[in-house]
Amino acid sequence: MYKNYTKKLGMPDRLYHKIMLIMRLTAVILIASLMQVTASTYAQRISIDQKNMPLKSVLKEIRKQSGFDFFYDGKIIKDDQRIDISIHEVTIDEALRSTFKGLNFIYEIQGKKIAVKRKPISLIEKIKDYLVDINVSGLITDEDGRPLSGATVKVKNGRGLTKTNRDGSFTLNGVNEQAYLIISFIGYADKELKAAENLGIIKLKLSDNPLDEIRVIAYGTDSKRFSVGSVSTVTAKDIEKQPVSNLLLALQGQAPGLAITSTSGIPGSQVLVQVRGQNTLNATNPNLFLKKPYDQPLFIVDGVPFATQNNNVNQFASLLNAQGGSANLSPNAVGISPFNNLDPADIESISILKDADATSIYGSQGANGVILITTKKGKPGATTFDVNVNTSFNSVGRPVQLLNTAQYIQLRKDAFAADGFTPSNNPSNFSAYAPDLTIFDQEKYTNWQKVIYGQNTMNTDVHASLSGGSAHNTFLISTGFNKSTYNYPGDFDNQRYTLHSSLHHNSNNSRLTIDLTTDFGYGKNKSAGFGGAQSVIFSPNLPDLLSPSGSLNWSYQGVDLTSYQFYASLLKPSYVQNYNFNTVFHISYKLLEGLTIGANAGYNRNTTNENSQEPGASQNPGNINRIANFSTNNAQAINIEPQINYNRTIGKGVFTALVGSTYKTNPSYSTYMTGTGYSNDNFLGSINGVSVTASDNNSSYKYVAAFARFNYIYDNKFIINLSGRRDGSSNFGPNNRFGNFGSVGAGWIFSEEKVIKTSLPVLSYGKISGSYGNSGSDGIAAYQYQSLYKAIPYVPTYQGIGPSYPSNLYNPDYSWASKKSLNIALDLGFFNNRLFLNATYYRNRESNQLVYYPLPIQSGISSVLGNLDATVQNKGFEFSASSTNVKAKDFSWRTSFNLSFNRNKLLSYPNLASSSFANQYEIGRPTSMIYGYRYKGVNPTTGLFEFYKKDGTVSSNPASGLAANGGDQVAIANREIKYMGGFGNTFTYKQFSLYVFCQFASQNAPNYLSQIYGSNQLGFRFNQPLAVLGNYWKAPGEVAELQRLASSYSTPTIAGTGTNAVNTALKFAQSTGAYSDDTYLRIKTVSLAYQLPAALLNKVHIKGANVFMNAQNLLTFTNYKVGDPEQPGLFTAVPVQRVVAFGLNLKF
Repeated sequence: MYKNYTKKLGMPDRLYHKIMLIMRLTAVILIASLMQVTASTYAQRISIDQKNMPLKSVLKEIRKQSGFDFFYDGKIIKDDQRIDISIHEVTIDEALRSTFKGLNFIYEIQGKKIAVKRKPISLIEKIKDYLVDINVSGLITDEDGRPLSGATVKVKNGRGLTKTNRDGSFTLNGVNEQAYLIISFIGYADKELKAAENLGIIKLKLSDNPLDEIRVIAYGTDSKRFSVGSVSTVTAKDIEKQPVSNLLLALQGQAPGLAITSTSGIPGSQVLVQVRGQNTLNATNPNLFLKKPYDQPLFIVDGVPFATQNNNVNQFASLLNAQGGSANLSPNAVGISPFNNLDPADIESISILKDADATSIYGSQGANGVILITTKKGKPGATTFDVNVNTSFNSVGRPVQLLNTAQYIQLRKDAFAADGFTPSNNPSNFSAYAPDLTIFDQEKYTNWQKVIYGQNTMNTDVHASLSGGSAHNTFLISTGFNKSTYNYPGDFDNQRYTLHSSLHHNSNNSRLTIDLTTDFGYGKNKSAGFGGAQSVIFSPNLPDLLSPSGSLNWSYQGVDLTSYQFYASLLKPSYVQNYNFNTVFHISYKLLEGLTIGANAGYNRNTTNENSQEPGASQNPGNINRIANFSTNNAQAINIEPQINYNRTIGKGVFTALVGSTYKTNPSYSTYMTGTGYSNDNFLGSINGVSVTASDNNSSYKYVAAFARFNYIYDNKFIINLSGRRDGSSNFGPNNRFGNFGSVGAGWIFSEEKVIKTSLPVLSYGKISGSYGNSGSDGIAAYQYQSLYKAIPYVPTYQGIGPSYPSNLYNPDYSWASKKSLNIALDLGFFNNRLFLNATYYRNRESNQLVYYPLPIQSGISSVLGNLDATVQNKGFEFSASSTNVKAKDFSWRTSFNLSFNRNKLLSYPNLASSSFANQYEIGRPTSMIYGYRYKGVNPTTGLFEFYKKDGTVSSNPASGLAANGGDQVAIANREIKYMGGFGNTFTYKQFSLYVFCQFASQNAPNYLSQIYGSNQLGFRFNQPLAVLGNYWKAPGEVAELQRLASSYSTPTIAGTGTNAVNTALKFAQSTGAYSDDTYLRIKTVSLAYQLPAALLNKVHIKGANVFMNAQNLLTFTNYKVGDPEQPGLFTAVPVQRVVAFGLNLKF
């Protein structure tokens, strides 16, 4: 029930009607007023006349003039969306219609509010738009705006794919407007965006993912993510932390399966490199077939094979290569390194290719692995001037403690007592002559080790570069200087001057690309014809070899000092000048989308000029014969490689193809001259007016090949690689010049499977891959299939022509060696790849070996080249790991680790027992196995070393030869490296960085006793390591570590043994006693750097400044008793140097 309160008692009716009338009138007046306000508002006039005005600014102006507020999603109107508008005194509705004319917007007015929305698309329009294709273009750069060449642009879940040009630009035709694109580049994080006709500049961010690191491979680049080959990479960041002048030393311990050996601590000396073990049996040089071979990989610099490869560039003996014979290696394995003239500061990366998938496209050239050296290139952007200066201080890392004079004299007296001789001062009394005990000062002490190579040295290194350019043209020019002095007394040094340039051009339409890279290096080495590493064990009381005036002392109180006069050898200068020139020209043209043709042309020339002298100042005044030797060696490599590259999307995968050919020639020549009869030392640099003997040598090696590589990646999960090559080599006869080689590789990224992603969320990446292939080898001297003759020197000639003799037999039937390789790898990434692991198993078998067969002396020829159906196997495991332990705003900590094992074995060798190598190899054992005697100990009664015979009995006089051939020698030591590796930690805190890297290795190696008993017997007139003191036998019944002493080679035969201490010492040097475990851990590199604050540098207009301290070979932990474990033995070479460098890097 409703109540009407107007009907109250006492209210008159007329009053009630008046109230109701007033209410009706009020409502009418209110409505009319509102209508008048609305009409006034809509009638507000708007005027705008602007060209290219931002749409958002137009709406603001309408709001200002009308008072209406606009409401819309900020994303639907872009900041750069502009319109032309010209309206005059129009209504709000007319203004809005003019504003949104032709645009995909609708509007709705609600009071003083205007809502703007996108126009709904009809079904027909949706279908029409979906079917519209557009041509997409853009420019891909890094975060600093530098173009990324070779980035991949593909349609997500579609068929379109292209790669960016050298300037980072791309065009992808026929793309659906509704499609999405995925842009990827090795080393950068992928980016996904919607297709549009002009995407503008697209910046990619660097990826922290180790899977996306760029790696240079044969004829291209790849990443760990999609690689099925075994490739290790050392980058510029790894190299620049190490104070090394030879870039090969920067690889030591950095990559699994890579053995780096320094032959000497002298600056400029050779560095040996080997990948996954020794594959060949005998040296493939007719003059060196009895030397141990050492397989080294193929070296390629910017696409051009290095002319000299890793063979030494000098020919004459000097401080750097005089100790080569002790290593039983061929002479080209020691001396001056050809890589001295490449500045490590110019190197961008070094890739080590190890398995068939990675190397087979190089065919026979890559049989022992491939080292790809890539130099730095220019980058677009503002011109930058970079300067790096550092000075290092070097010293011998592990000097040997030697006996002092009193200890030495006591040892010598004990030796005479053991032999029953009395020391004599009479030189004719050969067995008892001992001037060190009878004539020399008994208290004089000289530490000859410190005198000869105990001096601290300095190294100065300066490098400057200028780089910059635009999107279409970039450049880099750099120059460097390095000077290293020797530990030896005298003015000896090794200098390097380098010039590097890189020019790049890309046409405006990005189809034509041209690159030119050039390197020039000049090396100047001043050394001496002296290999006196063993001179450090001269008698400590030896008289002064220099007079107070500095002249040489040739005698002392009737004692001839000629054999001791190493200062005379230091006065025999050796001058070596080496020039290295390398240039590479690349041109390519993009014919069609995905199809590019191009060519690489390269030239490398290495020239060495030598002059070694024997001046009168270095000779005994009573017998002067001045001699000068001259040589010129020139090695060249000409390489031309046309190529076709093709890529396209097929189904869910990406297909790429490379087809090309190679033409290579290596002409070389050398001349040798010896001049005698000089009247003055000042003329030794010339051959004018003296008697000259000359010879020369010329050769030319030619090589042709056709190659192809096909790669298909399906659904980012399955990978297959096919590579093939047909090689032709002039080193073989006409019937065997061509060989076919190839490989197949496959991989499965199982972490992309849904079941793995669901069940193992911590596993961010998982891949299993494998490869199998074959390659050959033509690594032999030229013309060996032909009959060759050599001239007979120093004999009369007939009409200017001298006699000659046959030096090589005709044999056109030998052919390529064959190597078959298997590689299986597992890659795992955890926790978004913050922890990454790799495990690899490999097995290589080389057969149909190219060897030199020794011939009977009656043939007049030492050996003949042929194939041997022997098989050498190398198999092993490699492990590597990297982790990001901490990654915070101001602090980070990263760790890397690698470890490798290799096991070598001779699988087969037909008729080995009757061959010339019956005592060198044994089937089923490593080819690096040393054969000798099993050492038992020292006989307490006789004081002589004793050894086990093959029947188990003991003797001091065992029979030589292998037990299988009637002797008592057995396998005693495997010189192969058991395992090797390295681990490093990198710490950064704000502007500080610290890098510590440790290298380790283990092998059986000759110990210091092998040198003592192999040449200078314990007790002879030479100083000895302190370690022998108190350990040698003196009297019957004593139990001693070392046998009785011998004062000279005339030491008497010991009764009942049929031998003496000298003979047993020589057998000891061939026994298990002369070899020890050579396991060591070395703090290889320490680098501490500080980046100066940018705020401070900006005030002085410097872009960057970095001060640093780099150290090398700081500390070694080992049980190896005496000497350096990296160069086992005693005084066979100058030990590895400890280096501490301080430097500054400035960027303007």
